[in-house]
Amino acid sequence: MCIAVLSLLGCGSTPEQQTPAPVIQAEPSSVQAAPTAEELIAAAETAATPATMRTYLLQAAAAYLDQDQPQHAGAILVELEAEQFGAHEQSLLRLQRARFYAALGDWAQVVSLLQDLDQRFTQREQRVQVLELNYQAAVAQQQHLRAADQLLLLQPYLETSQTALIWQHMRQVPADVWRSNPRSVHPNGPGWYSLLNRLTTAIDDQQSIEDVLSQWQRAFPQHPAQPIVQQLLDTPYFANPPQQVAVLLPLTGPLMKQGNAVRYGVLAALAEQGQQDVHFIDTNTYSDEDILAELEALNIELVIGPLQRERVDSLASHSVRPWLQLALNHPPQATKPAGSSYFALDIAAETQAAAKAMKDKGYQGILLLGPDNNRGRQLSRLFTRYWQVQQPTGHIRTGFYNSSADMRSLVSDRLKVAHSEARKERLEQAFPGTDIEMQFRNRQDIDAIYLLGDATQARLLKPYIDVNQSAFGKRIPVYANSMVNEQTQTQGESDLSGISFADAPWLLPQHAKQPLHQQLSSLLRGWSLSEQRLTAMGYDSMRLAPLLARMQQLQGYSYQGLSGQLRIDEQTLVRELTWAMFDGDHIRLEPLNNVDTRPRN
Repeated sequence: MCIAVLSLLGCGSTPEQQTPAPVIQAEPSSVQAAPTAEELIAAAETAATPATMRTYLLQAAAAYLDQDQPQHAGAILVELEAEQFGAHEQSLLRLQRARFYAALGDWAQVVSLLQDLDQRFTQREQRVQVLELNYQAAVAQQQHLRAADQLLLLQPYLETSQTALIWQHMRQVPADVWRSNPRSVHPNGPGWYSLLNRLTTAIDDQQSIEDVLSQWQRAFPQHPAQPIVQQLLDTPYFANPPQQVAVLLPLTGPLMKQGNAVRYGVLAALAEQGQQDVHFIDTNTYSDEDILAELEALNIELVIGPLQRERVDSLASHSVRPWLQLALNHPPQATKPAGSSYFALDIAAETQAAAKAMKDKGYQGILLLGPDNNRGRQLSRLFTRYWQVQQPTGHIRTGFYNSSADMRSLVSDRLKVAHSEARKERLEQAFPGTDIEMQFRNRQDIDAIYLLGDATQARLLKPYIDVNQSAFGKRIPVYANSMVNEQTQTQGESDLSGISFADAPWLLPQHAKQPLHQQLSSLLRGWSLSEQRLTAMGYDSMRLAPLLARMQQLQGYSYQGLSGQLRIDEQTLVRELTWAMFDGDHIRLEPLNNVDTRPRN
């Protein structure tokens, strides 16, 4: 075994007159340097027994991991078998393997290897390693409650306080977890769990935040989260929502139709909640200086808007802003001002949301098909960039078309059908007179197809995608963004049948606010689907007014709006859209995990 390990490591022959290195002790003497991995390898070569050799090799693997050389550690660990060790060294072997997989980023393996491992160690260093690895795995897997729990267990071993980091994780835990009233057995855990449960309940039931936090302070007077609770009480508009609201929209001139579509939604929300202190300001009429002066004169506490990207950027450059803000576009290029959040309702945001949804479904390979123009390539880059971060083991293939004439050959090439047909032609040429029958199979490296174009382009592409899929294999599902859902292009059409797409839930069947949609449809002539999405945005913006400061602090809290399920992450309003599918000439709700991939036959 040692020879095999040396060969894998490329260590060469044993150094001359090399004496065996001592075994690493649990608590080494302060004057005795720990042996290097190379010294432990040398000791393994001259070990008196196989058991001693394996012990040295296991220690060498640990040393290589300490030296950030996981490839050398892996070469050793692959040669070691758990059955050859006693109970304690089996636990050490599992720990080193977990460290190795952590270096590779294979967090599922890390979690599996660490199962109950901390209970098997009595030495401080090893228990800390297990807890730290469990924490790193939880962070990598975005499991914030588990990450916080690991920090609670780690805290007694650490000199510095982890309170701020625990809070960062606790506030990102989905609110549904706190609604289920979970219990914690970790040190200080009950206080943390109680805090988040009380806050979630108070926001849900519109209770007094001040009263709820004061009750928590009395119940847990020595808890390390006391400073955080006081900070929440001191946060502007967290305990007492803003009352004076200004809405900045283009109500004349360029983008007037879009601005008024948002205004209709704001007014619809006001009609329901009865808030009167709302002031509309036309961003096409007033300069930044005039708007800022008006906001100060009106003692505005919350600003909704602007809608135009350039006005978002220009207003963000002014330092005087004693108000909350929900801007209706992407964040500025410069630093995002404190207290500001950004609500973008565009195809770029939808594309990123679609990438996340497909990642959550477990897809690895995605084929992107889009128009060969700036917009198509921009969306392709956005999807690819997000995919590479969120699904590092996955891959993206792309195809772009200039016109409908390109589509047939493009789809055939990207699905490798053209290669199968060329192979058949070569065989027929090699064996003239022979009738060769071939049944092509779908590509195994493509799990889904995502269309970046509009309804017209999707309607032209879909038949080519269908005809280039095998009738005998698993169908490759086809997805698209909300651009495929346009009444003037899709009503009564069946060519889109089978395409799944994401859109604002208000525009899909069975939504609870259908009466409001019908009422506005009867009042607003020519109210397009694009304008309806903006109206949903305006409605949600107004309904978020009392929640904004709270959702900025509790990032796991979400609001079920007309435009999607909304939450705030790093000052950006994240939309979780509803998925639907074209079924013949109508639309039906189709959760992403229910997409049909059965063979066509």
